Amino acid sequence: MIFIDATIFIKWMTAMKKNLSLESAIAGYVLKRIQDGEIAVTSSIVKDEVIIWLSRYRASKLSTFLRALRMMPTLKIVNPNFNDEEFAVSNYGRFDLGISDLINVAIMRRLNINEICTTDVGYKSVGVRVVFYEFVDEPSFKDFLEYLISKGFRFAFKPQFG
Repeated sequence: MIFIDATIFIKWMTAMKKNLSLESAIAGYVLKRIQDGEIAVTSSIVKDEVIIWLSRYRASKLSTFLRALRMMPTLKIVNPNFNDEEFAVSNYGRFDLGISDLINVAIMRRLNINEICTTDVGYKSVGVRVVFYEFVDEPSFKDFLEYLISKGFRFAFKPQFG
């Protein structure tokens, strides 16, 4: 099971159809996998972080984001507990992560999750495996890119097919 960080939602919610970046395509692919039934975990902190970010920079996407979450029944949204927050506070400043990221680390440890999908490499400083660009090598990623092309997306990168 993998933990999904806020950057994944934000990159897909702000994707540009006429100039889609590789990072946005990967984020969309990860979310499509979850929508198709892959089990994943995120936190209420991540959800709220995305809502706050969207309210500041892309308010028109707020309801789209909430609808998208409802379309992912296999995405479990976990609330932090007091112990998670105590862990974060006691480790704040020791790692290359902010307080909300450290709360997410505590949640991951509590749930025995050691892998996160994110572009934030700071998670490596606490021994969490960061996965993101590895998805490009999956055969179904190329299928996803072809699907995006059929929907009128154009890429800011050169997709590798076959």
